[in-house]
Amino acid sequence: MQQFRILIACTTVLAVALMLSACGDDTEALDPVQWPFLESTQKLQINGNEFEAYIAKTEMHRRRALNGIAIKEKQAIAYLFPAQDEAVKLRFINMPDPVELVWLDGSGKVLDINKVPAFSQSTFPHQYAAKGARVILQLRDGAAKEAGITKGSNVKTEPNLLDESKEAGAEFASIFFLSSDRPEEKPEDAPSVQLKVLEKPEEVAQFVKDRDDLKEGQGVLIPLSSELHEFWLKEAKGKWCGCYLESAGRFRTTVISAVYEGIEAKGGSDLEEPIYYAPAAASHLALWKGSDFFSKNDIERRSPVAVAGVDVMSAEKVTYDDLEIKFGETRLEASLARTEDERKAALLDAKSLESGKAIVLAWDDPSQVKIEAPAGVNLWYVKADGGKYTIGEKHNNTTAGVIAASAGSRFVLAVPAGFEAQGELKFPYALRDLKPTVEPLVFYKAKQKDVVTDRWPGKDDNFKQLAHVELAITDAEQTRGLMYRTSLKKNHGMAFLYDAEEEELTYWMKNCRMNLSIAFVDEKGVIVKIHNVMKAPEPGTPDSALERYESGRPAKYAIEFEENWYKNNNIEEGDRVFFPPRLVAGE
Repeated sequence: MQQFRILIACTTVLAVALMLSACGDDTEALDPVQWPFLESTQKLQINGNEFEAYIAKTEMHRRRALNGIAIKEKQAIAYLFPAQDEAVKLRFINMPDPVELVWLDGSGKVLDINKVPAFSQSTFPHQYAAKGARVILQLRDGAAKEAGITKGSNVKTEPNLLDESKEAGAEFASIFFLSSDRPEEKPEDAPSVQLKVLEKPEEVAQFVKDRDDLKEGQGVLIPLSSELHEFWLKEAKGKWCGCYLESAGRFRTTVISAVYEGIEAKGGSDLEEPIYYAPAAASHLALWKGSDFFSKNDIERRSPVAVAGVDVMSAEKVTYDDLEIKFGETRLEASLARTEDERKAALLDAKSLESGKAIVLAWDDPSQVKIEAPAGVNLWYVKADGGKYTIGEKHNNTTAGVIAASAGSRFVLAVPAGFEAQGELKFPYALRDLKPTVEPLVFYKAKQKDVVTDRWPGKDDNFKQLAHVELAITDAEQTRGLMYRTSLKKNHGMAFLYDAEEEELTYWMKNCRMNLSIAFVDEKGVIVKIHNVMKAPEPGTPDSALERYESGRPAKYAIEFEENWYKNNNIEEGDRVFFPPRLVAGE
């Protein structure tokens, strides 16, 4: 057996088989254990030519081979894939010497030959792909010609790699859940799940939508750049298990920071679809089909894990700068307008939309969709039914005024004059996954030991009320507050966030046109004072005569709703408020 020269320490296994000496605080010492990479070769004949080859049949070994192994003369790497509908892709972030990639289909025919330059000759990463590929041979530059391999020719291997590819693993990374109670256990023998690594923005936005091909124990993995991440299950089918991972301890072992088991989409309004949060900066989010994985395998929070088959440090961020709306193969480049001011400006621009352009008008909920249109615009109302998106009402060449329409979703398209839809609407995942602009807050009653940090508190947490708030963070936003408002949507208000807890907060009702209520909240999320009625002053009341409303104790947040909102929802001093962790962290 011949050994390969190791090029770099690959990130294929993150926190490679590191185990806690005892589960508990993440500052405890962590001891590493070994997990072999199986980097030995075997004899392989390619068109009768002898090679020493590394055969990569699983995603862990494919990713390891891609960026962790350098081949010499008469050496080869064979990447084996099962049959799949999507194109097979290989992505290189490094290459010490030039190589060739030979792509074979299920019959052994050469689909393509790619030349990959050395790292010193080009800028990386490089990605290559071919639809229908089952075996990809990585050879030293020039070796394909020496073996008589050309595009369109047939390649024979011994042993038969095409036969072996039938047993190849799908493009899944793996998470192995380790246990300090079983120190003798090898990672590959531990409970595990298979996860598709999401890298591109559209993949991240799709998340677990339309993934009917996933089986129990299969799901998705999002690499994160140590961030306070959050997710929801909008349009997901069935029950799911998942966890956030973080690096901890002296050896930066990867451990579980939050556990979710048997969670599922609620359906209905996006405002009420539960959101789940990383309680601390996370390195990965994993989610897979299942209902009782953690309890069945006796896996707890802070347990160590090994993540295998991943060479991506962070998925690309979902953005809304370059949206694409498609009707069949007809493409519209779209921009997004999601605030009231943005929508007003967009409607003025809609009349002069160029061919191939569109504007997506978005609200937080279909009940809020109301358009006072200028004359001569073309507005198509999007209808959503689960994960199916179609065009409902069309209002072309509008007359000026309020449009009487029934909104079938949160979205309306402004399209160019004369545009005709050809084919099925393909609504982008980035929009399907778009969360409301207002922030969710959950009011509940709990002792310090029962504080919830990674999801919306529920019935088991003495839930009282879900609300949504606009944020007042800057001095200008806090000075203006809810001035001049005459109404608020049901269970909607405003939260004032301060950088640090103040000795006392004092508010008044200057320029307010409606009665309000206010709660002052300390840095631990405990309500320290409630004023159920703050009366709107009579016009012309001098500042010196305005009533002051004080927290009476140190506070970091103030939350305003319509008058008696707290009383009507049975929320009292001493109750708690769940804030999304990134708001607590000031992000």
